[in-house]
Amino acid sequence: MHPSNQGVAPQSGMGIEIMTLDQVEQATVEGSRNPTSSNENNEGVKVGGLSGLFGTFEYNDPSDPRRFPEWRKWQIILFTLPLELWANVISSVYSFGAVQVRDEFNVGSTVSKVPQAIYLFGFALGPVILAPLSEDFGRYPVIGGSVLILGLTQIACALTPHVSILIIFRFIGGFFAAGTFTSVGTVADMWGPEEQGWPVNIFALFAEIGAVMGPIFGGYLADEHGWRWLFGVAGIGCAALLVPYLLFVPETRAGVLLSRRAKELRRRTGDERYYAMHQKLRSQHTFSSMIRELIVRPLYMLLTEPIVFWFALFDGVNYAIIYIFLEAYPLIFDQYGFSTGEQGLAFIGILLGFLVGCLCYFFQISFYRRAARKRWSGEASPEDRLLWGLPGGILFPVSLFWFAWTSQPPVHWIVPMLAGGFFGVSSHIMFLIVSDYTVASYSIFAASAIAAQSLVRELLSGAFTLVTEQMYHGLGYRWASSLLGFIGLPLAAIPFVLFWFGPTIRSRSRVAVAEAKVETWLSKAVER
Repeated sequence: MHPSNQGVAPQSGMGIEIMTLDQVEQATVEGSRNPTSSNENNEGVKVGGLSGLFGTFEYNDPSDPRRFPEWRKWQIILFTLPLELWANVISSVYSFGAVQVRDEFNVGSTVSKVPQAIYLFGFALGPVILAPLSEDFGRYPVIGGSVLILGLTQIACALTPHVSILIIFRFIGGFFAAGTFTSVGTVADMWGPEEQGWPVNIFALFAEIGAVMGPIFGGYLADEHGWRWLFGVAGIGCAALLVPYLLFVPETRAGVLLSRRAKELRRRTGDERYYAMHQKLRSQHTFSSMIRELIVRPLYMLLTEPIVFWFALFDGVNYAIIYIFLEAYPLIFDQYGFSTGEQGLAFIGILLGFLVGCLCYFFQISFYRRAARKRWSGEASPEDRLLWGLPGGILFPVSLFWFAWTSQPPVHWIVPMLAGGFFGVSSHIMFLIVSDYTVASYSIFAASAIAAQSLVRELLSGAFTLVTEQMYHGLGYRWASSLLGFIGLPLAAIPFVLFWFGPTIRSRSRVAVAEAKVETWLSKAVER
């Protein structure tokens, strides 16, 4: 799409722009990747991958991240995702240090839990700033810079003389730890929408494993060396993972790469007219447009879109239970005489469940292809992405009730650990279908919907961290865990409701209808 042919994006009628500047840019880049699209402007000039004065990738351009060899893509992912994993380790590793913090600083039990919760609140707010920065200035500086600051905050936490300072630096750490979540943008940079299944699946797996890895080794570390070394090891881990990332991972954001190419052409030729669309769009960002796109639209969708709201609630409860278990597992397995370190090892059951849930994606691929073959169009619907979520949704409350009523002697300790494993399977599946179905339903508005769901997820996780101990002591261990199962019962129906009534719900959605109009507009724009 040449600049002179740009139209004006249609409006949704909601008082909210229905396309972001980045979405216009994406349409432009996709047009250049399309072999049927011309890469020449009306002057017929083509220099160094820049078509005329307007920069795009040429077809099959080797510098285009979408055209990287498959091995190179996975190499980048395997150097990037460990940073996300470690950020989640840091979110949970503190759980076994809270008691020692309470005793050292002579504070109440709830106050000692605040550093755990505040990190998750930082998780919730960080993407508001860091996600658009990664879009504008690239994944590499945002992820690298975020991990650097995260590592420095761990040093501050390890040396803190007061619990209030610990809380402040835990929040700062959580805020910048959220920068590692932009690695899912790295996935989108290198794979098209229909190719992202396994990479996104692995992205989710790394996040989940990180959340339970913290207590697995944190219990022993706190027991042997004290709570300060939890942060010492966290900081060392940041440094160890950051170095290979900085050395071996390139920038993958297409617009940033094209902007650099245009800048080099301007330097070489002295012609200031060379530019990339990314530069033009970035210069048009205003504070009000950023607020609208990053805050107003996600909240609007959360409050008005049933799909976004109910899946946000399910996703929030699902994720919160992992952090509830960080408080509940030590209480429950203490009944079996487990030491602090052994209590952390009990999370291995959930970790194995996450791995099994990841492998279950093979079944979803089979279900999805079979569903597509049965449809007259030969294409699967968004609801077909929910197929593995139907048994996964049932397993969610079943595993929680199983855990609740077997987590006490004389029942052997392996039984509640197995229940935790089955929860891990359902948890991973539900995490995937929430994002997968949301993206399929809202397409170019999916980022706003996912942002709303992420906000609810992190806020619920942090809030429950502060009340879990009181809940388990007040209700008793069995009934407190049963309460989670009772909450899961109505949530388990959500995948079934959306599977059968999703098309009707989407047809009544103003956002989904507007999205369909924009998709049509984009198709025509790219053809031009």
